[in-house]
Amino acid sequence: MRTDYQCPHCNGHLQIDNHLILSVKHDNDPGMILMMNPGVGNYQTQYHPSHTIIDGQKFKFYCPICSNELTSDLNENLVMVLIREEDKTYELHFSRIAGQKSTYKIMGKEVQTFGIDAPHYLDFLHLMDMS
Repeated sequence: MRTDYQCPHCNGHLQIDNHLILSVKHDNDPGMILMMNPGVGNYQTQYHPSHTIIDGQKFKFYCPICSNELTSDLNENLVMVLIREEDKTYELHFSRIAGQKSTYKIMGKEVQTFGIDAPHYLDFLHLMDMS
């Protein structure tokens, strides 16, 4: 199955080879490029070794094409991008807090959850797990 990630603002393609490419910033840090594994629920990341990521840090995520912030409308601690699989488009929401494993794949009322921390936001968002 072909999966493609896109910015919800400019529809720019965010995936190159086997990486979801996003720009991130923390506090006064000048920012960095973050390469994420595109497998939903896979939390492996790569970034330049001059940067340090500490669990609990909250990052702002941006589209590397249009520079729009990707904060979710559902919760300020989540990021949102579009994921297209074959002829379906989903919203993919995931935590912007380092070390927190919570991901939600949403289309209409259908919600699939991934990650050990996913129940935390389900309660807050009043969503039901349909996976």
